[in-house]
Amino acid sequence: MLSVKGADAMRYVRVPDLILPPVSNPDMEEIRFWLRIMMEHALFMRLGFPCTEADLIRQATQYQRAFEELLKESECLRPAQFKEFVERTIRLTEKIREFKRHVLHIVITCRLKLGGYNFPLLLDHISREAEYFLLVLRKVESGDTNIAYHSIIQENVFWLRIMADHSKFIRSLLDQSERRIAQQAQAFSDEFDMLLAQARDLEGFLWDFPQVPTLPRFEEDIKSSTTRLRDFKQEAKELLENCAMLSLIPVALADHVRREADHFLMIIDKIQRELSKERK
Repeated sequence: MLSVKGADAMRYVRVPDLILPPVSNPDMEEIRFWLRIMMEHALFMRLGFPCTEADLIRQATQYQRAFEELLKESECLRPAQFKEFVERTIRLTEKIREFKRHVLHIVITCRLKLGGYNFPLLLDHISREAEYFLLVLRKVESGDTNIAYHSIIQENVFWLRIMADHSKFIRSLLDQSERRIAQQAQAFSDEFDMLLAQARDLEGFLWDFPQVPTLPRFEEDIKSSTTRLRDFKQEAKELLENCAMLSLIPVALADHVRREADHFLMIIDKIQRELSKERK
């Protein structure tokens, strides 16, 4: 029932930045976090389609409900059911990843004539997150809890790009009169673009080398910037809840991006503990 059909069903190409197992813990808490993220992606896609796109709205609604059902099921799962649950989650996540890429393709080829606000960068962004979740699920399947050194470099690149995208989305969805908040969002976008460029440089520098002192310092820089961005997102969420900020941003989206910043901070802490062990 949930599939991409017709001429636009494309062969999937792996995201270049996502090859190695992620740093994230392969446990149910991590799975629940991403199930909720996937459910909300389907919701935001549905809200972003023009009302004329009934079939796309219907498919997004189906994905939203399917992930909501998995999320509820995860709360009372017995150990004997875990393996089969992970397999079903992988299949559904593969399907929504394909759906996201399908929608991206029809948007960038100008086939949504009445627009909507599913920006191409947003669709690519949520596709990358689906791919990341699949890597988490594969890690769960394998039972591997180790952190590969180069997974740390990959993690930085992935999450810094996510944070930079969030800043751009906030800026784009603000009313034009919100000049101060728009300026803050643009400043965060520039800051995380710069950190992303530095992370890609380190990715090249460190591929054939053991840990160097630059990396722990860089993680501290990332942590400081992400903490400030998380606080900015929390402030934006509170303003939206009090109808004190003019924008097209749903409160649910503001909460969504704030939770992802919190998740990145948790991963940074994990990376820093791992790097600390390596130095001893």
